[in-house]
Amino acid sequence: MAAPTAAQDDAMTHYFKSQGIRIAYDDVGKGAPIVLLHGFSASRRLNWKLPGWYDTLNAAGYRVIAFDARGHGQSDKPSDVESYRPEGIAGDAIRLMDHLGIRKASLLGYSMGGRNAAWLLANYPNRFDAVVIGGTGLNLLPAGEARRWAARGYALTADNEKTESLAIPAMVPLYHRATRHGGRVGALAACLLGAFPNMSAKDFARVRTPALVVCGSKDTLAGSPVPLAASIPGARAVLVPGRTHLSAVADPFFKGAVIGFLGHRASDPVKAASRRVASRKGRVGRTRASTRGSGRPRSGTR
Repeated sequence: MAAPTAAQDDAMTHYFKSQGIRIAYDDVGKGAPIVLLHGFSASRRLNWKLPGWYDTLNAAGYRVIAFDARGHGQSDKPSDVESYRPEGIAGDAIRLMDHLGIRKASLLGYSMGGRNAAWLLANYPNRFDAVVIGGTGLNLLPAGEARRWAARGYALTADNEKTESLAIPAMVPLYHRATRHGGRVGALAACLLGAFPNMSAKDFARVRTPALVVCGSKDTLAGSPVPLAASIPGARAVLVPGRTHLSAVADPFFKGAVIGFLGHRASDPVKAASRRVASRKGRVGRTRASTRGSGRPRSGTR
């Protein structure tokens, strides 16, 4: 089957307004909803569709809802820093769920999307069945906490050595200089300045939602997933062998880990119903056989 053209892709695109900002999204497949959050300077198609995540999740019985973060892809691109605070850029996921009438969903984020997923997990834990934080690990923690983990053998990255944990620390002075002198920063610069807060165990203290933290074993940007998972009650950590920050997202091991964590959902409601009926019949049959074998009456008295 030929890959869809750009025109076909555009025809599939939906839009909604979030805080006055137009957000582009895809709504693909049937089943249990899962919301996908992409990385910095990427898009829903670059991060999720082209690497095959739509197909993987649809085949596992999930309805894929993926949107372009504000400042990215086909969504609006404001250039003011305040538009990219977590309440805005991460909160768009909650507002999209409300727009679609979805009370609860699974959540999968990578890199910047992983940070946003972590913020949503801490602030809206009851809106999600399960949360996967990908491409975000030790670098999400405050510098002091990261240094404590470093003493236990987890190497610090450039992110961890900064008091402000941003995706590209070397670029931060340029953006600060532009804003100090009245310059108009671009959407991506504004996004970097506004969207990447550090988080710690106290932020996740109320969380009871199942969570998985996944990073490539060679991801020097995200750092190890273990310290972040240890900060989230009940969370698990997975390393994708031999993968870097950029190469982990499309790796089959990563996909397998996510599906293994989330579980397969029956995407065909007719098949799902028939399986439930068959299961009930099987249980009834086993119960009757067990009762007959016991020599006891099934009901009443003799």
